[in-house]
Amino acid sequence: MVSGGACVKTRAGVVPYAERVSASWKAVGSVRTEAADESENATEGSAKRPSQPPSQTLVRGLAVLRAVAHQPRGLTVTEIASRTGLHRTVVHRLANTLAAEGFVARTADGAYVPGGEVHALAGTSRPSLSEFVQPLLQQLADRYGGTAILFFAEPDSVVAVATAVPKDADYHLAYRKGSRQPLDRGAAPRAIRAGRAPDEDDSPAVRQVRRQGWAITHGEVEPGAHAVAAPLSRDGDLLDACVMFVSHRRDHVEEATRDVVSVAKAARVFALGMHESLPISARRPTDSA
Repeated sequence: MVSGGACVKTRAGVVPYAERVSASWKAVGSVRTEAADESENATEGSAKRPSQPPSQTLVRGLAVLRAVAHQPRGLTVTEIASRTGLHRTVVHRLANTLAAEGFVARTADGAYVPGGEVHALAGTSRPSLSEFVQPLLQQLADRYGGTAILFFAEPDSVVAVATAVPKDADYHLAYRKGSRQPLDRGAAPRAIRAGRAPDEDDSPAVRQVRRQGWAITHGEVEPGAHAVAAPLSRDGDLLDACVMFVSHRRDHVEEATRDVVSVAKAARVFALGMHESLPISARRPTDSA
């Protein structure tokens, strides 16, 4: 029993209370010191955990980028906000920053789509789509004596990201990598539009391409040239891209049509991340546009 807060009576006799408290705190301090020493020894030589919390701005920016990357057809600010739970003002600021750095691009209708930097980073971790499809394009070019191209869509044009020309042909149309075509005419833009989800503004030509699986044109971009193109996407489930074959000879384009579709299917399988491909068909088309 404590008497006046001064002493504590024990079997060893009367001990001053202040001395008892001091001894107790010394014991606690000793235990803490030993625990700290053990912790230091256990973590010696290993990496320390970061003491700072994660950057909220970076986390939010990655959320915006992830949302856009998972919807290659593009998302508006409102749609991104709905998918990420972020305020529209925050999404607008982050998306503009990502666009300035090339990770997303803004289309004419205000939607954000994956930018060139995203494709470049993806290509460093595994073979890119253009690398995968290059030998298939070369087979098309050599077999049918024309030029084979993989086109990607950008906000204001379609751009050639892989091309192949016949090795033994005396004459052919040449498309260099990086060549662009307008979005309002030609087989490539028409095929890409047909690969998107149906829209009430789709032209009859786009609707026909969506039904049959390929687009055939003549002289819309290059006078006298015939072209056939097949989209990679179906109902907008993949990136805006197509495989195209072009030649001055209509019969070559008609003969190549089914193989162009097969190469587009193989590229689609690869783009979807599956570990299989569809070989180029040796069959001739049963009908042509």
